Amino acid sequence: MRLPTSISRRSALTIFCVLVAVHSVRAGSLLETIDREVSSLYDQSQDAIVKIHATRQVSPIGIPLQPGHRIGTGFFIDDAGRLLTVAAVVTEADRCWIEWRGKSIDAEVLGLDPATNLALLKIDPALAVEAGEKLPHLTLGDSDKVRVGSMVIAIGFPFDLPSAPSVGFVSGIDIQTGSRVFVTSHIRAGCKLSPGQGGGPLLNASGEVVGIAVAAHAGDQAYALPVNAAKKLVADFLGYGQACYGWVGLNVGQRRRVWPEGTMEDTQVFVQQVFSNTPASVAGFRNEDLLVAIKTNNVRRLADVLNTMFYYHVGDHVEFTILRDGAQTNITLIVGQRPADENETSATAAVPLPINRPAALPSVQPVSSDR
Repeated sequence: MRLPTSISRRSALTIFCVLVAVHSVRAGSLLETIDREVSSLYDQSQDAIVKIHATRQVSPIGIPLQPGHRIGTGFFIDDAGRLLTVAAVVTEADRCWIEWRGKSIDAEVLGLDPATNLALLKIDPALAVEAGEKLPHLTLGDSDKVRVGSMVIAIGFPFDLPSAPSVGFVSGIDIQTGSRVFVTSHIRAGCKLSPGQGGGPLLNASGEVVGIAVAAHAGDQAYALPVNAAKKLVADFLGYGQACYGWVGLNVGQRRRVWPEGTMEDTQVFVQQVFSNTPASVAGFRNEDLLVAIKTNNVRRLADVLNTMFYYHVGDHVEFTILRDGAQTNITLIVGQRPADENETSATAAVPLPINRPAALPSVQPVSSDR
């Protein structure tokens, strides 16, 4: 039986109002849940996050030496007193220390890497906690699980003020910004960072560290070094006292590829230049070789090459699958030591991208604070 039109309209209006009310309640409940979760993660994490201080002597022309004071953020990664921060804060510092629980504790620089803006410091736990007490530290997660749209929380000390969280979402996984290229892909997140927050952790919804804030970008965006890359660098610092980048000796480029009849379009990575007397030339690479895979990792973009090669060390055997003259073949390359006189010039976005040396950091704003 069909209801009268007037009753149907009243019913529809009632249902619509109920749905709007339910949606509002659910939205309110969701926001309250997010609010509670963020506050809880901040409360659980903040005790492992410290303020980093560093002083260095600055001598402008004609002016006597004066102390330069830089401030950043750092966080403990174990109960042995090791912590991560940004290299920009501690580079060439005469003295480093942390401010934590009302104490000032001297810190030693175990290693730093200007290419990724990461530094590893260490304090004596006995100077920080009582006997039998362990230093709080954050859990290092898996940055390979980070996806665009994931919610993240950055924590740091803005403008030398108390620590504060900044909530945002992952908006990209970038290998470059403008004409500058990262040595490995970085997490771009919608978290506003202020001076002093550099070196702070980027946490996922479970409270695990997935990145380290290393630079601020225009439009309230932040760049974070993925924690998996930081783990590799920590191992380098502890084993060698510095970041260890292998050397390949070739430049690669990326170009569009259109399949026959225009049915499909993608990108391909090709060799633009093979330097003489390098691991690449010894292995037999040629100009215009197409890179298909590095071991089991497929190569479609420049990022695939940099993200894979970032983790190899001198002496590692790396198998490349290439396409040459229409035929697929394998080439095994032994990663070499970069010559001491190798230039550190960076590449631009559209021209040869060096994988024989780390490229420079993007021209984005530092997030350390000068006092």
